[in-house]
Amino acid sequence: MRLPPLKESALWLYTNLRGWRTRRKLVVFESDDWGAIRMPGQHAYDALLAAGIRVDRSPYDRLDCLERREDLDALFQVLDTYRDARGGAAKFTFNTIMGNPDFEAIRRDGFERFHHQHIFDSYRDYHGDNLERVWRDAMLEGLIKPQFHGREHLNSMLWMRDLTTGVRETRAAFEYRFYGLRAQTSSRWQHHYKAAHCAESPDEMREIGRIATDGLDIFEQTFGFRSSTFVACNYVLPAELEGHLAGQGISMIQTQRGYVQPQPGDEGRRKLVYRYPGQANSYGQRYSVRNILFEPYLDGGQDWCERAIGEMALAFRLGKPAVICTHRVNYVGGMDVQHRDSSLAQLERFLSAMLQRWPDLEFISSDELAHAMGAAGA
Repeated sequence: MRLPPLKESALWLYTNLRGWRTRRKLVVFESDDWGAIRMPGQHAYDALLAAGIRVDRSPYDRLDCLERREDLDALFQVLDTYRDARGGAAKFTFNTIMGNPDFEAIRRDGFERFHHQHIFDSYRDYHGDNLERVWRDAMLEGLIKPQFHGREHLNSMLWMRDLTTGVRETRAAFEYRFYGLRAQTSSRWQHHYKAAHCAESPDEMREIGRIATDGLDIFEQTFGFRSSTFVACNYVLPAELEGHLAGQGISMIQTQRGYVQPQPGDEGRRKLVYRYPGQANSYGQRYSVRNILFEPYLDGGQDWCERAIGEMALAFRLGKPAVICTHRVNYVGGMDVQHRDSSLAQLERFLSAMLQRWPDLEFISSDELAHAMGAAGA
């Protein structure tokens, strides 16, 4: 539930009054979910709706899907047009899901074992396209910097358990390669399958740690470097996983002001924890806090440029980096190309307005922010 505007503003101000400061005007676009399937296509959406699965209630289900070549090309063209005073292009941190369920292999195995499909294999499977070169060229041109979001955007243990026991809606959605539904799951706490890191017991916590390590290894094999930052799927993050990730080289946790912390040793209960920019945990990791919202998918009638510029002005006044939350759903057109084009038009307005107002700003990625925070101290 969204907080009333006055209370939300007060909490935003309280968070940003604390923690790490800089005189530099740093701009970090943090964009989640690249590589995840979400909705396989309009045919699946229509079939799921006809089957009584209310995918029409979620903007993600209506709009989000695996990116195509034309989506990436359109976004990269916008980013390459706008450059800071150093000549650096506008840059997105691509928080990447390293793959998806291999639905056919899971079916062949009689739902007994989970099978992973690599992100670049998903492009071939769903779009008949090889996008590896597109990613690598964008990385070389400084338009994107991949960081780790998850092996899958899926709690595979819970999902497989419900597929095996035959939860009706879950099995029906499986037939259309869809796992993003809200459902009556077998969990007391989880009513969907997307919170990949939501552990409800010590055994589940160990398995989630193993999957995270596997995902980080796949990330390194794919991109040629180890991710140094991480954002949890659905902002659900056990403290135990933070410690595990510290041992895997994760030095900064991307998050919003508050996130859900499951308690695996306490019957899966959870609590809300709050962070401020540059705050350090007991493992020596720091937190970046997203303090600018740029999410046109939430409300097509809102002027997102005006809102985000106002939030940036306050962040810079307080000596904070502008850490912009902007999910993939805004920039994909497989479900609604007009939505994608409208979001890109707003992004262009936003980039133009910020460069006009702050010509000395610097576009950096999340790992570069982590380095800046570490070099300066908290």
